[in-house]
Parts: sequence; structure tokens; C-alpha cells
Amino acid sequence: MKTKIYSLIFFAALLISCSHDFPKEETAVVEYIDGDMTTLVVPSGHDLRPVALQNTSINLSAESQADLVKVKIYKIEDDVNVLLFSGFLDKEKSINSIVKIPNHVSLLSVQADLATGTKEWIVTPTELESLVLEDDAVVDVDGEEGKSAVKTASKTTASDDAPTWTCNDYSNFTGNDNGSFKISSTSTQGINVDKKTTIYICSGGSWKPGYLNDNSNNLTIYVASGATLTLSGTINSTIYNVGTFNGTNLNLSEKSEFNNWATANITGNFSFSTDVTNYGGSINISGSVNVSDKGHIDNEGGTINIGGHTTISGKFHNKENSTTNVAGHFTVNSSGEFDNECRTIISGNFINNQKVNFTNASYTVITGSFTNNSNGEVSIKEGSIFKCASILSNAKIKGSKAYSIIETGAITFNGNSGFEGEIDVCSSSVTASMIGNKVLSTCTSFISPGGCSPGYNNVVDADKDGVIAGVDVDDNNPNIASYNYPQGQGSYYTTLYEDLYPCMGDYDLNDLVHNYSYNEGVNASGAVTEISFDYKFPAMGGAFNNSFVLRVVDEDDNATLSLNNATRYAVSNVQRLHDSQNKTTLFIFTKIKSIYTTNIGAVVNTARTDYTDIPVISGTVLNINGAYDEFLMQDGTFGYEIHPLYNSLHANYPALNNPSMYNVSTNFLRCDDKSSGINLFVNANGFPWVLNDLPMDLPWPKEGVSILEAYPNFSVFVMSNSSLDWYSDKNGNRNNDKLKKLK
Repeated sequence: MKTKIYSLIFFAALLISCSHDFPKEETAVVEYIDGDMTTLVVPSGHDLRPVALQNTSINLSAESQADLVKVKIYKIEDDVNVLLFSGFLDKEKSINSIVKIPNHVSLLSVQADLATGTKEWIVTPTELESLVLEDDAVVDVDGEEGKSAVKTASKTTASDDAPTWTCNDYSNFTGNDNGSFKISSTSTQGINVDKKTTIYICSGGSWKPGYLNDNSNNLTIYVASGATLTLSGTINSTIYNVGTFNGTNLNLSEKSEFNNWATANITGNFSFSTDVTNYGGSINISGSVNVSDKGHIDNEGGTINIGGHTTISGKFHNKENSTTNVAGHFTVNSSGEFDNECRTIISGNFINNQKVNFTNASYTVITGSFTNNSNGEVSIKEGSIFKCASILSNAKIKGSKAYSIIETGAITFNGNSGFEGEIDVCSSSVTASMIGNKVLSTCTSFISPGGCSPGYNNVVDADKDGVIAGVDVDDNNPNIASYNYPQGQGSYYTTLYEDLYPCMGDYDLNDLVHNYSYNEGVNASGAVTEISFDYKFPAMGGAFNNSFVLRVVDEDDNATLSLNNATRYAVSNVQRLHDSQNKTTLFIFTKIKSIYTTNIGAVVNTARTDYTDIPVISGTVLNINGAYDEFLMQDGTFGYEIHPLYNSLHANYPALNNPSMYNVSTNFLRCDDKSSGINLFVNANGFPWVLNDLPMDLPWPKEGVSILEAYPNFSVFVMSNSSLDWYSDKNGNRNNDKLKKLK
């Protein structure tokens, strides 16, 4: 390897051949001798970056009740969660390749604000390649991990599928019972049913019987797609409708049954004392609905439109993916029960005398009042939205398993009742006496939109970037919809520079040590538009007064940089230079040594501990067109650039994998440089003059100590184990006697 030997002799010829200008102040003189660095060869395809970019594919389940959700991704290090990403995910677009995962990170936490609450997935890096966020994942409830009690979206079983049949298997219906018959044209034939009979109305057929007597429920009717059945009055038969069913003032007795997969139109009133199931179809009733104490209606993924009032003495279950619209009042009698798991709109008043529940990220809007005369508590939970003009209740209204929103006007509770649990009450009438444990009164809770619910506090897109408030991390900035923290929020990575390019020099990689932490503002398309940065420059072992360059893609030449915190470094030292050929802008941090000393030729924090603190330089760059990178400008002279290796992340930004238009290209192939093709700034053995993306704020080699001496396992990383965390403080990775680190 090459080692540095201090001498009183000045080797001008060597240094002139490897640099354009040597500092005029007297500094320590260095002699270089060959060693086994020349025997170490970087294998083809190994770019020496210790940080691997995980191929990421995070998708929102097609069955998720939310269409758009907040997502946060953390790396878990020493039982501490460090934020990597904060943004949104929708069903139309997956999150891809956003997280840089160091080799030593073994676990990640993915958290999503789904419709029914915040869920957490603990995954390994490789599991990010095909992660699907579903509503029944592991959830952190009240600070404890556990299984969500929320069911996954219902799936139609085989028994719920629409029936099929072959009409050619049956003879034509002529009015007789006791058998299976078909109707394939228009028929008004009546029937008296005393024995088991099945009638299949085939596509193109219709049946409006002149009379129908089925007092013992012996008749079953199948209505095919493209077929029509028309009945009125009291019905005792079983009906499977896959076509069109027309009814007038219909009463289904407890002997009957009605199953609908298509369209049912009922003129007048509709009452029943049996099971009615709407499997994804549409039931339209112009009049009122009366469900007797023996009646049970399940809306299974369909739509029910009621033009009059609704009275429930039995059970009404508006299930997942279902919609019920009621134009009149809605009353649940003392023996009744109503459950809304999806979308219910009531244009009148809602009166409950027994049991009602609003769950499963449901959406309920009542134009009039909600009156709860029952002494049983009302459940509004799991991220539901409940709106009404006013509330009068004899019992508690309770939330759980994710915050729900209640938006209302006047509120009256009788007795000692009130709100309890995870509910955010949006009302000017709420008082402290009404608010129990966990209850909020902020009117700001975010609830994700979904197939049932438009969500809450998310219909606004103030910055018009296509991402609604609540999931947009900054709804006042059209350029930012998500934040990405490549190093982890508050964490630093390190880049090490050797400044004697195009000569290898001593390869101690301490001529400029750069610690950095970025917060990337990402737009709705996934491109970087803004960055905030925190920089530290803890060591400058070179005699040159090097400049650090932050380069951004800037097609319109309007990128700007401002410093937020730089007590010992002035923004006037940052020079802006636009590269019109590559459509990039260079922000050049000159005179960096001035934060420590006025001696521009000084060796800082490598030979000895000269300075006891390391200042932080913080700033922001606006108007970036997609990406950015960094490099060193040797001795602060335009054109003498030293860049990291080719970065596949910038494959779509070729300007960032090349020097700027100002670079002095005659350095290529001079001294130790053997640049070729896309592999620029490398020597014959494939070594660069920059090691970057070191995933921590790590110590640097002392003056004259090569990287191989300071980090003994670096050679193993180069030759045989590209995933080795050679930089970390474990496994004998560090030779601490050869390293400098300020406390």
C-alpha cells in the first residue's frame, strides 16, 4: 500500500505532476512509497458503495377500505425507529425504490394510516420487494402490538355467487306445478302451487302471472340476466333475481325469500318478514320500507334506494362496499337492529329505540337529527364518519380501534352519558362534561378516503398538486407531497475524499470528510423538487483549500440556496454557477477551512486534535428538477473536479454521472487516472478518489494512514464480500489506533 512519510524535503516535481497548484504557505511535506494497494483490484460491477438500494414495491391492497393512505417507513437500529419516508400511497401507484437500506439494517417498520386505524408491519429489507398493505396487519393499539380486531374485506363465497342454469334442460311452462319449467318468451300464465315447483325465466323471457297462489312456499323462481319477473301483493315464494324484478306494494311473508344480484324496482311500499339479500345488485323502492321483527335484510355490496320512510323491527345490515339511501325518516324500533359498515345517507331524521352500530370505516350522513332513545351505547368506531344536524342520546356514544369523526350541531345527553373513547367531536355545542377518556374535540382528525367514505379533512388540495390534505405532507407547497430521508431523519452519512487526483497519493481519504443528512421534498410524481441539508466537515487533511460542491438538476436555471444555520460560515461564501450544457446548477462551498482556521494550508483534525467542536451548516435548496449529487473542487479551482463513482440511481440524470462542463478533461488518463466509458475517476485497479454513502458519522484515517490500515476489513469488502459492513464498529472492522474521531 501507499504510506505517507513526513520529510523536510519538498518533492515539488511529484506534486506538480499530480496537482495544478500547491498552496503557497509552508506545510508538511509528504513522500509516497508503493505498497500493496496496487495489488488490490476492485471486481467489475462493484462500485464500493456500502449502501445497497433495495428494490422496493409497496402496494395498497385492492381490498383496502382506504384508497389513499399515509405511510411512514422507519429503519430499526438498536431498538430505535429512524424515519426514512413520510408520504402517501394509493391503489393506483406503488412506492418504488425510495429507501436506501444499509447492509447492517436488519428490520424496518412500515406504518400506514388505513381506514380502520394505523397498522404496522415489521419486515426485513428483502420483504420490501413485495409488501402489500392490508387492513388486518399487525397494529399498535394503545402502545401495545397486537392483531387488529378489524376483519378483512368480505369475500363472496361460492354460495353467494349468482346461480346459473341451462334453459334447454327444462320443458316450457304451461301453468302446471310439480316440476321444473322454463319461460323463454312473454308469459302471463298464472299458477296454483301445491307441490315443489321451479320456474326458470330465461334471457329474453318475462313473466307477469295473472295469479300466483303459493301458500306453502313450494315455488322457487329464477330470473336470468335479460329476463323480467313482475309481481305484486303478498309473496310466499323464493326468488333468485339475476335479471330484472318489478314489484308493486310488495309484501314478502316469512315463508318467502328474496335474493338479488341485479335490479329490483318496487313501486309503492315494501314490507317483509323474511330474509332479503342484495348481492351487489340494486334495489329501488319508491315508497316506504317496513322490516318486521322476523325480517332481516343484508346489503352485501350493493345499493338500496328507498324513496320513503324506513322502519326496522328486525335487522338491517348495510355491509362492506354497500350503499343505502333513504329519502325519509329512519326508525329502529325496540326489537330492531341496524349496522352500517359502509355508506348510509338519510335525508330525514334517525330515531333509534334499540341497537345501532356505525363501524368499519363507515360513512353516515343524516340530514336531520339523531335521537337515541335506547339505554344501550351507540358504537361509532374504526375510523367511521358520522354527520347529523343534532344529537339527543340517553346513552354513551363510544369509539374504539382508530379515531372516528362526529360532525353535528346541538348535542344533548340525558343522565350521565357522553362521548367516550376514540372519537373526535366536531361541534360548537360540545362541552367538557360530555368528553370522556380519549375523546377529542379538534375537528382535525384525518380519516383516509375509501370506497365507502370520502374521508375527512382530505377533500382539500390547497396547493393543487393532486394530493389531498391529510396525506400530503405539505398542502401549502405544490412541489412537495412526500418527504424522503435517505440517511434517516437526524442521521448522518459520510463521504471521504482523496484530493491528489489524478494521482492516488497516500489514499488516506481524509482530505475532506463530509458528514451529511438530507430531507428530500418529493412531488406527486416521485421526483425530488427541494432538499434541506445538514452538513458537517469534521476533517480536512489536505494542504489544498478544497471546495465542496452541491450540484442539482436545474433545467430553468432558477434553483436557489439559502442557509438556515451557519454561525461560522457565511452564505456569501457559497458561489452559484450554472452549467448550461448539462442543465445543472453548482453551489460551491468555498473557504470551508475558514470555519476552523485562517491558515488555508492547514491540516485540520487528522494529524492531531486541533479543534474540539464541529459546526453544522444547514440550508435549503429550492426548484430542483429531480435529483442532485456532490463532488469536490480541488483547491477551490474551477475545472479541477473529483467525483464519486457512477451512480445507477442517476441513470435517468446522465449529467450527474459526468463532470460539469467546466471540468479539465486532460486529467483523465494522467498520472493514476484510467477513466473509461462510464467508469470515470478511477485508477487502473478500479479504485476511486471518493468513498461515499458510508451509512454513519464515522471516524476517518489519521494523517498518512491508508483506508486499508484504518479499516482492516475493507479489503475483504472489496475482494470477496460486497455486503460486508466494513465501516461499522464491530467484528474488528476498525483499527482505532489508526483513526481520528472528535468527541
